[in-house]
Amino acid sequence: MRHEVGCALVRRRLAIPAVLAAALLAGCAGQPVADNADDFEGEERAVAEVIDDLSSAGSDRDAAGICATILTEEVSAALKQGSTDCEDVLEDQLSDASDFELDVKSISIDGDTATAEVEGPVNGEDVVQTLTFERQGEQWRLAALEIPQG
Repeated sequence: MRHEVGCALVRRRLAIPAVLAAALLAGCAGQPVADNADDFEGEERAVAEVIDDLSSAGSDRDAAGICATILTEEVSAALKQGSTDCEDVLEDQLSDASDFELDVKSISIDGDTATAEVEGPVNGEDVVQTLTFERQGEQWRLAALEIPQG
């Protein structure tokens, strides 16, 4: 089943801790918690760097940074409802997350779209998730994710 990072995803509270709160290593705040980018070159490395940035931002509980620099503009806008914005939603979700590690298994790029297969904890179990990225200008941004449903 495919879940778009957005309102429906947030309501389920499944993917924000799993991906936006990134399911990425329970590291110490302020310290990098992933180094996936070292395993890739070129555009794949650029995508892996975004995943590593997500890891660090999740560990730092930096909701503003995730909304501003990691999510696509469309996802950030979709999280806004009434007086609640992307940052509010992520602050709530990040406060509930404790595990911030994702292991990037593969990255593929097709034009301005990239997909990354990552393994990380979802509800206490390691699962493979698919993250979809879009190039916005010169930057790769997280646009969607797919979590297998068991």
